Amino acid sequence: MSYGKVLILSEKFGVGHEMAAFAISKGIRKLSPQTEVKIINFFQQFQPYLSRMTVKLYLKALDITPEIWGYFYERERNKKKATVVKKMIQMGASFILREIIEREKPDMIVCTHPFPCCVASRLKRKGLSVPLVAVITDFDVHGFWINEGVDAYIIAHEFMMKSMMKFGVDPGKIYPTGIPIDPNFDTFHGKIAAKKMLGFKEDLPLVLMAGGGLGINGLDVSFVESLSHAPLQLAVICGKNQSLQRNLLALTHHNNLDNIKVYGFVENMCDFMEAADLIITKAGGLTLAEALARELPVVIYNPLPGQEERNAEFLLKNGAARRARNRDVLLKLAINLLQDEEKLLRIKNKEAQLKKLFSAKKAAAILLNLMEEKNDLMEMVVD
Repeated sequence: MSYGKVLILSEKFGVGHEMAAFAISKGIRKLSPQTEVKIINFFQQFQPYLSRMTVKLYLKALDITPEIWGYFYERERNKKKATVVKKMIQMGASFILREIIEREKPDMIVCTHPFPCCVASRLKRKGLSVPLVAVITDFDVHGFWINEGVDAYIIAHEFMMKSMMKFGVDPGKIYPTGIPIDPNFDTFHGKIAAKKMLGFKEDLPLVLMAGGGLGINGLDVSFVESLSHAPLQLAVICGKNQSLQRNLLALTHHNNLDNIKVYGFVENMCDFMEAADLIITKAGGLTLAEALARELPVVIYNPLPGQEERNAEFLLKNGAARRARNRDVLLKLAINLLQDEEKLLRIKNKEAQLKKLFSAKKAAAILLNLMEEKNDLMEMVVD
């Protein structure tokens, strides 16, 4: 195995990009402990203050007018030629990536967000010789991901290959390993053991509520209280939404609701998904990939326009999820599913057909092989 250095460029526009980066890093370290891995949030390096403000504005925009994001996502989605926005990012940020490369001296660049990917692509056209890999973190292909000079694409599922080939991507460069998720999802303890470990009762169904690492999914205290009256247990993952977490903790304390457990950001989502009987969530690519790996029935609520709508569309089309359009329907749907083992089993069977096991290790193996091929070629040139 190659013992070079892998530079992973990610972004904070949604926690999924970073989590995929961490998963790949873990996969590489398991297969090749001597290979160095460095993860960098690209725009944080570019302009830290501007990066923080941009993320805040992005989240505010999603909260107030998500349809605007959806409009721009769909407008740019199928464009084969570089758009004005892409060209501006490429030209405006090339200098900082060049500085990062000179400092880090990587043998491979991996991008889990399309922005650094398109910038690295420009540098490859200018002579950068290290392999460049794009890790697409949704069940959809957006034109921003497709760039000249990308040596390999890690994707969620084979069904995406047709769309990528329409963009002109060589199918030999496409690897449907699944979205890289924490390798801990490859280990199973059993539902009863997982419930015990997390402090939940074994004889009551457990509903997991998660809105992604940023804690956005349009659900509030009143909905959680309504659902808590059903014969079930609730694990609510608030992510970085501290306001929601405080309000839910106050609810459970003042009303003595001992069937609700409230958490902030958790690093053992694999345990929660193994313990749960149902998850209510948005449609973030990484969360859905994790749910598929655990064959955990999914109820999608309030997905963001754009990539999350596309993710939801994929699972719904394949029978691997259900969707609720409003809170009343969501409440009834969740309770009805928990009371119908046959429906839950049908969803699980569909998820079993779609899931990708060992995605992080498989992605890591592809990266290491590409890097080794590059090193072998360089040795031949030197000899």
